[in-house]
Amino acid sequence: MQKSDTTRTAPRRKRATAECCTDLRCESGLRNNYFEGKRLTPDTFRIEQRYLNERRRLLNRAVHGWGVVYGFAFDEAAAKDQSRSEAAGRVTIGGGLALDQCGRELLETGRRLTIEDLIVVDRKNRQTTVDDLVKEHQDASSKASRQQPKAPQPPVCGLISVHYAEQSTDGVTLTDACRCERHEWDHVCETVRYTLRLIDCDRCCRDWECALCCSCGHGACCDHEDRREPHDPYKSADQRPPYDQPTPLEQRATHKSDHVEAPRRTNCEELPFKRGGCRCLCDHLTHLHPGRECDGVFCEIDEACARVRVDVRHGVPLACVRLEIDDCDDWVIGEVIDACGPRRLVKRNDLLFDLIRGCDLTRIQEIGWAPWHRQGSTDPVPFDDFQAAFGKRGYDEVEYVTRDFWVRFSKPVREATLGPDCFAMTIMGVAHEGKWWHAQRVPIVRIEPIPGESGDPAEHVRGATIVVEGGWAEDALWGRGSVFHGHTWVELEIRGDFILDCNGQPVDADAVGRVPAPSGNGSPGGTFLSTFPVAPREPHQRQPPPYTGDRTKGASS
Repeated sequence: MQKSDTTRTAPRRKRATAECCTDLRCESGLRNNYFEGKRLTPDTFRIEQRYLNERRRLLNRAVHGWGVVYGFAFDEAAAKDQSRSEAAGRVTIGGGLALDQCGRELLETGRRLTIEDLIVVDRKNRQTTVDDLVKEHQDASSKASRQQPKAPQPPVCGLISVHYAEQSTDGVTLTDACRCERHEWDHVCETVRYTLRLIDCDRCCRDWECALCCSCGHGACCDHEDRREPHDPYKSADQRPPYDQPTPLEQRATHKSDHVEAPRRTNCEELPFKRGGCRCLCDHLTHLHPGRECDGVFCEIDEACARVRVDVRHGVPLACVRLEIDDCDDWVIGEVIDACGPRRLVKRNDLLFDLIRGCDLTRIQEIGWAPWHRQGSTDPVPFDDFQAAFGKRGYDEVEYVTRDFWVRFSKPVREATLGPDCFAMTIMGVAHEGKWWHAQRVPIVRIEPIPGESGDPAEHVRGATIVVEGGWAEDALWGRGSVFHGHTWVELEIRGDFILDCNGQPVDADAVGRVPAPSGNGSPGGTFLSTFPVAPREPHQRQPPPYTGDRTKGASS
């Protein structure tokens, strides 16, 4: 009898013992195995749905995180277009997509909300009313300030969050074999609901804490101390050989009578630079288990049309609003305080790439002394040109608004952060004794702001011009100042950490190579350092100040 190409092996039977294996639940993910003759039951499709949903949500929360992906705009303009009575107490929310902490998609197509449409919850996620929350908050405030019982009550603010919700729809009636009727729901609508929680008004714009929190461990991967031998966590740093000395194994390998091969280079040695933080990231991701408490968290909320199952524990914050009392002594939604600060955002791959390149940062776009930036010592700037860069000469001037020492930024910056301490100009000359470089700081008394462009926010400017002290300029540039009689170097600094743009981020001011502008290495802050040499001043006597009297009297005498 010819043996078949495909054979089936019967499952091996185990001996019956007292410790029989019981059916355990598959925690890692149970899916269907389809075969001919398989009976499809409602439980079969439930398993199929559960497997696909759990896998998708696992990837959402583990790879993408949680927060607003896009949309959920609080459109105040739409409310203003309506009549006063119709728009009072309403807020319009645009369409959007968000992911909650459980990895579920929160899809909104757009709606208008009143305070009756919000699920008011307390700190323990229990449904309550605004009156009870405000009363509890005011009682706590009164106990904290018993010395001033008649003090005015602080404004009441609320945090609006979006939550995942499910609603059974499309009811059907079925008749059993025994002619008994039962009612079932044909579909489940995945929707969203909104909650309102009281929050301190001064905490609406608080920053999110960093999700990555690592303690100081012993060394990071690819550390230069570990490039010569495999990392030994039980070996202290003082027992390791110095980086510039060979290990005992390498010493043995270099000996002629010893045939021990040299240690194999690891990937860390091939890196052109050290990558820090690997150990910190490894510890963080090793103990990270996102969304482990997402089962059985639904609360049934009674609404006018039906009952809705809402997860009030895992929500995505959207905006802070001010609560007001209308003419009927009812709480209504007032103005939107902040529709961006409370939000946590999901950063897409293209957005992360742009953030890595620093596309959102403000840079130095242009400087007035660009032709001199990092000019070589063989081609110094003529002293007359350097002298003219400070402006036209006067006599007994209080200050000089320089002509060429100005800077312009790519985006508007806050005028309040742009001061004389953001700039530094240093003149370095050769001392007579020892030939040391002798540094002297130019007195910058203030800056002259460059006005913003059309569309820039108020109290923001586009740049600044350096203003120096008049007495120094007249003495050092046009007087008998001796520092410019020899070769001098000039250093100009722009301190980007001090200057904040319209988004509240420091200006990316690091100088890149020999290019005068734009500045920046992709990280906020830094210092723009510009240097150039100045040729020696031509020897001549100090010119007398311009005569302002009556020259006719002098001629007649």
